[in-house]
Amino acid sequence: MARKPSEPGAADRAEARQDAAEALAEAATSRRSAARLDVAQVLEAIAAAPPGPKTIAVFDFDGTLINGYSASVFFQHQLRRREMGALDLAEAMTAMARSVAGAIEMQDLLAQAIGKWKGKREDALEALGEKLFDKSLADKVYPEMVAILMAHRKAGHTIAIASSATRFQVEPTARFLGVENVMTSVCETDDQGVLTGKLLEPQMWGPGKEAAVRSFVRQRKGKLADTWFYADGDEEIGLMEAVGHPVPTNPGRALAAAAKANGWGVLRHESRGKATPELLTRFATGLFSLMPLLYTGFAWGMMTRDKRAGANMALPAWADSVLLASNVKLNVVGKKNLWAQRPAVFLFNHRNNFDAFFVGALVRTDLAAIGKAELKTNPITRMMAQFMPVAFVERGGGSAAEAAKALRPVTELIEQGYSIMVAPEGTRVRDMTVPLGPFKKGPFHMAMQAGVPLVPIVIRNALDVGGRNATLMRSGTVDIAVLPPVQTGAWSARTIDRHMADVRQMYLDTLESWPDGD
Repeated sequence: MARKPSEPGAADRAEARQDAAEALAEAATSRRSAARLDVAQVLEAIAAAPPGPKTIAVFDFDGTLINGYSASVFFQHQLRRREMGALDLAEAMTAMARSVAGAIEMQDLLAQAIGKWKGKREDALEALGEKLFDKSLADKVYPEMVAILMAHRKAGHTIAIASSATRFQVEPTARFLGVENVMTSVCETDDQGVLTGKLLEPQMWGPGKEAAVRSFVRQRKGKLADTWFYADGDEEIGLMEAVGHPVPTNPGRALAAAAKANGWGVLRHESRGKATPELLTRFATGLFSLMPLLYTGFAWGMMTRDKRAGANMALPAWADSVLLASNVKLNVVGKKNLWAQRPAVFLFNHRNNFDAFFVGALVRTDLAAIGKAELKTNPITRMMAQFMPVAFVERGGGSAAEAAKALRPVTELIEQGYSIMVAPEGTRVRDMTVPLGPFKKGPFHMAMQAGVPLVPIVIRNALDVGGRNATLMRSGTVDIAVLPPVQTGAWSARTIDRHMADVRQMYLDTLESWPDGD
């Protein structure tokens, strides 16, 4: 039988409020401002910290590891499923407004929300959490925080997530990031695994979270002086003051004031967030510039009687337009390798929906597209095929002869002087904690059969401007390294696995040790 909840401590709540009030008062009389940290500074400090599991890194969840609040994603799901009536919606909106105004405590708001889950099964909420992670929360994870988390992991530090949210909200992201130690608010259940609508004490908020983290550090035989803590909430001031490495991350007003008063550096991330009207307008302007550019290119192709000339005019201009409108800059090393030998098969590692714009802006001319055979009837693909060459590839069989036959449309275009750009991973890599996905053989067979080189294009931080499933590109700078062409003339079907592994290792080595500029 699950244990029953106890009454929340009023003294603990008062202590958290007092911490925030004192921080605001002290900051108001100080002329110092909190130093703005960048991720590189934090990574450097982590590398200098004592290695091993006794150094502990604790991450808050909502607002710290992810943008916004996971509860809002669950709330929106309930609205879409019409699981909330008008009265429920009014109560929820009133409670949120009162919480923002400070009229009720956050843990009271959480308890009220959990009350709406009364009668739901644990396994159903677990499945829902996984579904909402894949659909929404995965793209809310800050890539900057993933880089920091991975630096702690590389140093052998013990990593934990501590959140006032429930495990249904937090655990899918924790699994995604490979974090095993998770401390969350706990929902009471009956013997049948059905939620009672109550939370168990102590709740993971303010002093309750501080007590849980202190206990976790003791259990791991660590010291608070060697503990790192990343969080955004004003209620976290007490724990920030207790640890040796406080890192306020996207801090609220009182926590920012405490950082100012204590001289703590502050992290702020802008790579994720709401789609503002300006962002929508800028991206749409670039995206929809395709149509006038297509007409211009088509007209130029008609005038010159050269479809390739029209495509060479319009397509790089479109890629440039999208990047310019979105205020995305490309910081490229190895530019000379783009033109060292053409035609070629240009490889790029695939993270989001915008990688092709980056590569198209670099390769620019004499490009052909590859599409699955079933896309022949797609109206957009058919329109594009009138403007630029598209190789429709049938899925080949298991034999070398069948594979060669399937790739023949591609090799014919290469023989005409067209280059191909393709992602050897085959799809956008889902796991943010791995630098690269597994490679597929298709692009390597293309280059070998056509007798042209492979040109590896390594994209370091595409996720900074958009998550895996993002449909809007945010402003930022994307680092790209173009490696020297890899000759394929001496390759054979017998050795292609080894060559593919060698090229993949080039990507890993480049991502691990980024080259200097040209």
